[in-house]
Amino acid sequence: MGGSRVHAAVAAALLVVTGLAACGDDGDGGGAAVTTTRPPGTPVPLVVDTDLAADDLAALLFLLSSPDAEVRAITVTGTGEVRCPQGLEVAARLLAVTGDDDIPVACGRSDPLEGDAAFPDEWRDATDEAYGLPLPEAEPTGSEDGAVELLTEQLGDGGVTLLTLGPLTNVAEALRAEPELAEEVASIVVMGGAVHTVGNVSGPGLRSNAEWNLYVDPVAAAEVVASGAPVVLVPLDVTNEAPVTLDFVDLLEANAGTEPARLVAQLFGENPMVPAGEVFFWDPLAAAVAIGADMASSEEEAITVVTEDGVDSGRTRASEDGDPVMVVTEVDAAAFEELLVRTLAGLSEGEALAEPAGPVGEGTITFDGTTCTYDGPTTVPAGRMLFEYRSELEGSGAVVVHLTGELTVEEILEYVVANPTDEAPPGVDELFYVAAEGQTRVDVTPPAVAIACSEPQAIPIAGPTITVG
Repeated sequence: MGGSRVHAAVAAALLVVTGLAACGDDGDGGGAAVTTTRPPGTPVPLVVDTDLAADDLAALLFLLSSPDAEVRAITVTGTGEVRCPQGLEVAARLLAVTGDDDIPVACGRSDPLEGDAAFPDEWRDATDEAYGLPLPEAEPTGSEDGAVELLTEQLGDGGVTLLTLGPLTNVAEALRAEPELAEEVASIVVMGGAVHTVGNVSGPGLRSNAEWNLYVDPVAAAEVVASGAPVVLVPLDVTNEAPVTLDFVDLLEANAGTEPARLVAQLFGENPMVPAGEVFFWDPLAAAVAIGADMASSEEEAITVVTEDGVDSGRTRASEDGDPVMVVTEVDAAAFEELLVRTLAGLSEGEALAEPAGPVGEGTITFDGTTCTYDGPTTVPAGRMLFEYRSELEGSGAVVVHLTGELTVEEILEYVVANPTDEAPPGVDELFYVAAEGQTRVDVTPPAVAIACSEPQAIPIAGPTITVG
């Protein structure tokens, strides 16, 4: 998934610069609030089935920080973005952040029940490495193949909510092994599907109308929906109403007095898809629904999951012959964001939130194919700047380069062109990709930052330098 800030580690610095060159219904149609049946002040007992993608990590840190959640077990779905057994290490390191290393963890199978659909390898590589987050070291203690056993053990006690944040392979296998779990589980809250909107599966050679989690293992999804268990679906229809914004990241950073808050702020703050408006609170929203947070409503619909091969494989459809599912349809995004910030930061409802500091400057970068132009202050104090990129050239881009003072940006670009190796060019500290849509935040530091633009297959063109100090 990558980060918007690329550190000047050897390969990363070169990749960014050369990348520019190479580039339940109440009966009257109204919605019902999503609620739980626990007594006030009693946490919801949860088992979380996850593929440990970036939004999964945010959701888990939220739940582990919440007084309203009691996470009893974590199962890792090897058909998702993380691979098994790497997921056991990521889970162990994440649990070490909150001191919850006594929570049992287990991995599941690595192949879908049917078919060979999979997340892109580059996504899986990043997830295996926990996106480079500074998580504490921890020894994995979970089982490499015991997800089904752990699910049946934990859910068999009854009254437990199962939250699924990836493909439903583990859950379907558990229901196959013990069908009576469908009656024992309090509910199965599924982040997945796209009922009345388009899916989000895209990429080279891919053409699908489905949402990723259900696309990877549609047979598993269909079996869970048809199992008779009380299923709550948190589809793209509602998560599309809750985008991750730079304003949210700024607010979280301003209140990041805990390690979970700092880690989630880093996850979202370094994702170049955030300023482009392409990241949503997929799994964190599902986590909030699972603990009965009072900011979402739902309607009952009859749902089927398409299992036949083709562009609709994995698609969720509302149909008369489907199975009854509670579909979350609306969310109060502002209330959800505040809940997320307060929970991660360990702040009570009555405590005032710190306000983010304003930017030290704003500038616009424009590129016409021959000239890289900057409109904004040329001298700023150290701090956060906002940059906007404008160009009619498809595939073009811009970066803001932190300079060390050894070389000018022109000399750095000359070095990169002359030395296409995996070594970092001299004179570069950090590089920030400026998104083509919206504003990109850059933390600028002395002595200076420089701007470069390029269109695909072209040599980067240097723009002006901004003095910082």
